[in-house]
Amino acid sequence: MWTQGWGTRSAPLVNGTWPLPTTYNSGGGGGESNIWGQPFYQKGVVPNAMAKQTATGRKGRAVPDVSMVGDNATGFLIGQSQTFPNGQVKYSEYRLGGTSLSSPLYAGFTALEDQAVGGSLGFLNPLLYGLFYNSPAMLDVNHGRKVTDAVVRTNYTDTSDPTSGTVRFLRTHNDTGTIYTRKGYDDVTGVGSPIGDVTLAFLESQR
Repeated sequence: MWTQGWGTRSAPLVNGTWPLPTTYNSGGGGGESNIWGQPFYQKGVVPNAMAKQTATGRKGRAVPDVSMVGDNATGFLIGQSQTFPNGQVKYSEYRLGGTSLSSPLYAGFTALEDQAVGGSLGFLNPLLYGLFYNSPAMLDVNHGRKVTDAVVRTNYTDTSDPTSGTVRFLRTHNDTGTIYTRKGYDDVTGVGSPIGDVTLAFLESQR
């Protein structure tokens, strides 16, 4: 198993070769706000160069705070029933990624964290940048600019018709071109990713 910053580039297989360079497909976003100033809990954690506002030169509110799985190339299977304008109701299943995946996952994990301490943790940000930061509770995703992994994905030519032909894509990871993972806080994964049972056990040890 490996963990990467979400920055996917893609190239289709053409005549037995992968055309390079690959084309940007999707990825996470991050950076500093030109409106909101740096909050107290980010001081000393977010690097000064990363927090500096482009417009004002002052330190801004940096995002993200924390990371969970979000890559839509792997994603999460969901199902839903939709009512169309003609009144017809259809059920469909598809892969979901991005903030629509990572946010509810972290919300669910926060409920487990609350359970671990026997009450509400309340406003989490000071905890993320304080007790959790650089602790056994968090995985520091740190690959720098290096693209370390790639996968081959097979798609149907017509995604709604499984009898259609297929095309293979080379998908590289941690390849945004502008932001990238690094040691400590970074604008791809924030302070890092919680490590499941390790994070919960760490919280229990602090009670």
